Amino acid sequence: YHSDHTPRYGAAEVAQKRAELSGAAVVLGSATPSVGTFRRALSGRYSLIELPNRVNNAPLPKVKIVDMRAEFLKGNSSVFSEALHGELKRCFDAGEQAILFMNRRGYSTFVSCRGCGYTLKCPDCDVSMTYHKYENVMKCHYCGRTKNIPKVCPECGKPHIKFFGVGTQQVEEQLRDSFPGVKSLRMDMDTTQTRNAHYDILSRFSRGDAQVLIGTQMVAKGLDMPNVSLVGIVAADASLHIPDYRSCERAFQLFTQVAGRAGRANGNGRVVIQTYTPDHPAVVLASRHDYKGFYEYEIAQRRAALFPPYALFVRVLFIHEDQAPLCEAEERFALGLKDAILQALKAQGADERELLFMVWGEAPIKRIDGKYRRQIVLKLARTKHTPKVVDAIYSYANAHRSEYFCSLELNPGDMF
Repeated sequence: YHSDHTPRYGAAEVAQKRAELSGAAVVLGSATPSVGTFRRALSGRYSLIELPNRVNNAPLPKVKIVDMRAEFLKGNSSVFSEALHGELKRCFDAGEQAILFMNRRGYSTFVSCRGCGYTLKCPDCDVSMTYHKYENVMKCHYCGRTKNIPKVCPECGKPHIKFFGVGTQQVEEQLRDSFPGVKSLRMDMDTTQTRNAHYDILSRFSRGDAQVLIGTQMVAKGLDMPNVSLVGIVAADASLHIPDYRSCERAFQLFTQVAGRAGRANGNGRVVIQTYTPDHPAVVLASRHDYKGFYEYEIAQRRAALFPPYALFVRVLFIHEDQAPLCEAEERFALGLKDAILQALKAQGADERELLFMVWGEAPIKRIDGKYRRQIVLKLARTKHTPKVVDAIYSYANAHRSEYFCSLELNPGDMF
């Protein structure tokens, strides 16, 4: 868990610090540890304890990769490939249950005009709004604002408003159309906002009140449902192509974890991964349940690009309603911070080029909830000098906080 609100922290780091203070032991348990964590285990900084087999030696599920490009060329425009449709029918006929993983909530991921290409955005955030069919509104998944669907395009005035992309609501609807009478439950942010909603949905699925559980990453981890024999990853590409150096790692973790929900009791698990990039390493290695193979691939990519754990990212975020003074405050802070870093390197006799780059400007999402966002991003080579530089960064930040300053993170959870 990483908190995206101040104070920002990683739960594992907090656990380790508490253990250090109290003399406790920490167990970091995962079938898909982060690349940085596994590297520490291999180096001896952590003790590595491995469980190479499933409980009761049950076999891992068989995984089939479906190329959705070929499905499109065959004229199949459904969210279900021929293979996944067939596996679902087989599952239902056998009285078994299935989990369908779709890491996008809502019905369609954005609303656009086919006449001029205009995409409807939240007026308070620099993001497109998501269509939620059941409420028949567009919603912003950042500030929560809702808007009615316009009859004509606000930009060109033509009645060519269309919905694009797929979310959990659309998967639910197409499942209902393809398999009339099959009951399903949906588990995403929209269905789990009330008290005990998570427990209620999982209890109903466990009792067999529904044959299908459709959900976002909430359904990917920790579920142990004996009657689940099939997992369908409906749109793998939604997790693969995010502009973050960890997107490959996170996609592999999600695919591997959700695949592990199938066949836990009888070893008769099947998994279907639908993707437009069937040769992507995260897809191929997840289909083989090959964590170590993925680690070797990913750590080589990180080493070549000087990404963590071979370097350290620092992100300083500034937020304010007034754009002009925000820009001035950010630039003053950035210039002072750069000088503090170079001084810290110089004091240690280090090469200034250990500061690999430093940029500042608008955040990728320029506005959320009516407030402008700007950020400083820098990358440091990880050397023996890094701890002193980090101390200098924190010292400078503590001495130069203002109403514009929001947060400072090392290797932040996201760059948006």
